Amino acid sequence: MAETERIPQNNPPTVMELAFLRGLGPTILNVMNKHGDLQLFTSGRIEKIARNEQSDFYDITLRVIGYEGAINPPYKLIRMTLRLPGENYTDYSVIQYEHKKISSDEFRKLSKFVDR
Repeated sequence: MAETERIPQNNPPTVMELAFLRGLGPTILNVMNKHGDLQLFTSGRIEKIARNEQSDFYDITLRVIGYEGAINPPYKLIRMTLRLPGENYTDYSVIQYEHKKISSDEFRKLSKFVDR
């Protein structure tokens, strides 16, 4: 049985969310690189976490904004779902990955509650 928690996106992230994203930082960069997004990222948010109690794993859906240089365009909205632990109890598995270019206005909107 799966249990899902959605994290509100219209409020600043909690300290727990920020700490969890900080811990996932190297993993996020590694996943981005493996998918051809050779950028840094900012404005990370966890969108939802699904727990599969029977199989003992968590699917974490998160988003970040990829950027080049000193947080300059072009910007990419990157969404990924990671399974923790991964298959055969590796660190993680990538369940889903997508990216799209976004405008500077979209960047500001998505960063509103994160970058202060």
